[in-house]
Amino acid sequence: MGRGMFWTFVDESEMANGQVSIRGPQGHHLARVLRVHRGERGVAVAGGREYDLEVVQVEGGRVVGRIVGDRPVQGEPRTAVALLQAVLPNPDFDAVIEGGTAVGIRRFVAVQAARSVGRPPAARLTRWQVIAGSAAEQSHRGEVPDVTGPMSLRDGLEQVAGARLLALEPSATLPLLDALDGSPAYALAVGPEGGWTDGELAELRERGGLAVNLGPRILRARLAPIVAAAILVQQR
Repeated sequence: MGRGMFWTFVDESEMANGQVSIRGPQGHHLARVLRVHRGERGVAVAGGREYDLEVVQVEGGRVVGRIVGDRPVQGEPRTAVALLQAVLPNPDFDAVIEGGTAVGIRRFVAVQAARSVGRPPAARLTRWQVIAGSAAEQSHRGEVPDVTGPMSLRDGLEQVAGARLLALEPSATLPLLDALDGSPAYALAVGPEGGWTDGELAELRERGGLAVNLGPRILRARLAPIVAAAILVQQR
């Protein structure tokens, strides 16, 4: 994030009389970490709109910006992509959320797969949500992705019902690009390093899932969803 230009998400309740009052973690980050100052420009996103701001006050952990322009959010993909990601070791799963947010994934569902390494506590969800928010600011998203889980594959599939379901499987014969049909929403299922079990693949098929591959190379579980999602979000 370049000096002189910040990007943050705020609640609509923080807007009044042509100004935005940024408090809480966002205000603290702007005032104490980025050290914004009066006259600096930035963008606050709220309610599907981007508001251009000029900072008029910095006090403690509170930043007040005067609204100098606004517009609908720009740059969000037309194609909605949800990721059903099998739980990975914490650093790898964190990397998936960070990279996936940057490329445009709209929703993350953490799945406790049979071969997942580790059993993260429910409290880990808070950490994942913070990562998604930070990555959304860094990449100038128009929204912060939703993050839920960990949960079973069955429950995860319920979360993405209605989307075209694609399961990444290195042994699949169908290339990802050949499975695209112009759907407005896709759900991408990515297993752990050991892959989905036969039972999990059967469950994905029962829900209408198509097994697809990303080509001849085998990608790590933390990289494959980012590559696949970057392809999917470009669809029209």
